[in-house]
Amino acid sequence: MKYRDRNSGGASKVTGPPKLTSFDHASMPSHDVAESIRFYGSVLGGELVVKEDQFALFKIAGTRIGIGSSGTTFMTENAEYPHIAFNIGPDALVRMKDWLTACGVPTSNFWTRKGIETLMFFRDPSGNVIELFCDSGYDGAADLPRGPARGHGITLDIDELRYTHWHIPADGS
Repeated sequence: MKYRDRNSGGASKVTGPPKLTSFDHASMPSHDVAESIRFYGSVLGGELVVKEDQFALFKIAGTRIGIGSSGTTFMTENAEYPHIAFNIGPDALVRMKDWLTACGVPTSNFWTRKGIETLMFFRDPSGNVIELFCDSGYDGAADLPRGPARGHGITLDIDELRYTHWHIPADGS
């Protein structure tokens, strides 16, 4: 491992970065923290860990996702980056698309880059892009629309995924 030599007497010598130990969290901007709490908790099934007036922290799929309304910037039109992504199995991918539709959240169609993986995008109520990535096993992946090696290209219009109203279905399904 490379490190900064503090015992050389004089100036420190930097020989490379230390190894990072783990990923802690990603933080996303929010127009309305209370709405984001409902969305990330009830729609994505996140566990609320911290709740403050201008900030909330969720644990989703083993990752902590922060939602804040102070000192934030928002995505510009037609922007895919930055976004957060979650891995998901093929059956869960189909169920999540159905669930998001029931909640009034627009989703992209399923698409692929190489005919093996299946991807889908949607946005949270503040416009942040979320990707669901199924690395293999989706029946019909080879026949899905193809996107470029990076980004969505012309496979979908990412701005069509913006919305102003959504809901939790009355029966929870």
